[in-house]
Amino acid sequence: MPARPRLSLVVITKDEERTIAGCLKSAAFCDETVVVDSFSTDRTAEIARALGARVVARTFDGYGSQKGFAVSQAHSPWVLLLDADEQATYELGQEIAAVLASPHPCDGYRVRRLLYHLGGYYGDELYRDRPLRLFRRACARVSSDPLHEKVVVDGRVGQLKAPILHFSYRDVADHVATMNRFSSEAALIGRPSALSALRMVTHPAWRFVRFYIVRGGWRYGGRGLYAAMSAAFYGFLKHAKQYEQWRRSRRPR
Repeated sequence: MPARPRLSLVVITKDEERTIAGCLKSAAFCDETVVVDSFSTDRTAEIARALGARVVARTFDGYGSQKGFAVSQAHSPWVLLLDADEQATYELGQEIAAVLASPHPCDGYRVRRLLYHLGGYYGDELYRDRPLRLFRRACARVSSDPLHEKVVVDGRVGQLKAPILHFSYRDVADHVATMNRFSSEAALIGRPSALSALRMVTHPAWRFVRFYIVRGGWRYGGRGLYAAMSAAFYGFLKHAKQYEQWRRSRRPR
């Protein structure tokens, strides 16, 4: 098999000392590691440097902007973009080496993520998460969306079989804090209206049915019930905060 082109691992961080070592070690097959750190107050940058990463400090100004800058710091023609709470599997590393060494690789590849929470992994039928994480740097960009940013590739996009492992939440309290933070950001993006009150009922109800019934969350027992309930709760929080915005906008000045 011919040698594959060089590959850069790119990660953005902010106080990620709990997970950054596992992330970087899992992708040791990459030729270069770039970490863009938002002035962490813990040992994140120190750990990353000790593992051979080139660490660049930059003030965080949104996920899309930060990841776009991080990708621009890579020197290799190909980039593997991971979050600090993710790990590449051994099988993914082998698959990446094979596709990049092939005669006509796609310009980007989606990779499924398996979420680990409450002591086990959720199958990807429950969280259908396949972000585009491996791409040719010359024909890709990161969207400027402040919350749900994505990699956009001008060219052919394929799908890899091996997964990324996602260790997103320490515990239920950490998950609730994350939902609170993300729902606040999502509420600012949407358009508040009187209908937000109705959506506080309809949106959570549909999310529960989708996760628990349609996607088969019931097969996971209590963990599946938690997944469906937390998805519904996130929807409730988002529309409750939009309703609050609408109410404030109607107050006499």
